[in-house]
Amino acid sequence: MSLSKRKSRIISVDSTEYRWSPSKDSGYMVLVVQHINGKGRKLEIIISDDKNIVIENGSYSIEVGDSNKLIITPKLVELMIRDSKKIGWNPEAMGPPMQLTLDGEKMIIRRGL
Repeated sequence: MSLSKRKSRIISVDSTEYRWSPSKDSGYMVLVVQHINGKGRKLEIIISDDKNIVIENGSYSIEVGDSNKLIITPKLVELMIRDSKKIGWNPEAMGPPMQLTLDGEKMIIRRGL
């Protein structure tokens, strides 16, 4: 199933377009990325397992302590897409979603490689 056009954003990385959408679910945030054609393998990056999630001015952010926040921006999404491809995500291949966790500044494979 492809990402909703109404609830996702488009980003171009290395001349390839993707749809991306952050999704708040059960106390954590998941960033879902998929090739623009809606086919192929999705990427699901769990950004926060145990932090407070807040939304400010329409931007998604994760509150870490009192002042440290991670805001999901197109630049961050671009970096996560590039890093995911380096560790094996192929957005045009068929198969279950590749699931990763953002741990500090590195990505850890959960399952689906």
